Amino acid sequence: MKTMHCKWSTLALLAAAWCWSALAAPAKAQADAAKSIQQTVTRFENNLMAMAQAMPADKYSFAPSPEVFKAGSPAQFATVRTYGQELTHLCGMPFRLLAPFGVKTDVDYKSFESMTSKDDIIKALQSSFDYENKVIAAITPENAFTPEGPRGATRVGTLLMMLNDDGDHYGQMVEYLRMNGIIPPSTERQMHHEGMPHM
Repeated sequence: MKTMHCKWSTLALLAAAWCWSALAAPAKAQADAAKSIQQTVTRFENNLMAMAQAMPADKYSFAPSPEVFKAGSPAQFATVRTYGQELTHLCGMPFRLLAPFGVKTDVDYKSFESMTSKDDIIKALQSSFDYENKVIAAITPENAFTPEGPRGATRVGTLLMMLNDDGDHYGQMVEYLRMNGIIPPSTERQMHHEGMPHM
């Protein structure tokens, strides 16, 4: 009987612990989500800032053209962004999409669209990451998944969407660098770390 009582007491304690962890889980999960997003944003920030530096200033007007592909290629290039335009597009995104969540800024992000200077674009890119990091720093368990943005968007949902878009443009800019004989900085670091020859 004593053994049975101990078993039930143990089960009751385990059940209580499970209930407590279940109640605490949402807040912890939201904090963990913000931390994970910050780590990924930092990775993109490091890679994109390095890519912005890697392309020579006179190549910021570069965009793929039919001449760099084999004759008869079906690829179309009429509306392809230049390298600089890829970056200015990314510069403006955090300000456009994260402004509804209440983090104020005095940056005129619409001016980014007309930028062509490498130095100006790099400054704008850094300011956009600074703003994005402020928004992430302001995430709390209470507001992480609150639908305050357009179409019921949440802070975490909007940041994830932006990271997905960052990845698309990052991949495109990797090709721009390669077409100009430049090894992307993240690849350069990896090859150096692994002792691989340059390719």
